[in-house]
Amino acid sequence: MGDALKRIYEIVEHKAGLQGRIKLVQRTGVSKDKAAMVEEDEEMIKGFKALALELTGIDVDHLKP
Repeated sequence: MGDALKRIYEIVEHKAGLQGRIKLVQRTGVSKDKAAMVEEDEEMIKGFKALALELTGIDVDHLKP
């Protein structure tokens, strides 16, 4: 549960700092803590991956749903 989303948050925070993490929360409505507990689906992960690419310039598509 939430493993891919949690990893995306870690990558965004590492590469874009706190500001990147805040933008991810604002755009998704899902906090880092909540991301670890939600039931992920392909569509949600796809959206998070797209935002991670936008915010960091890093393609995280290799992460499994």
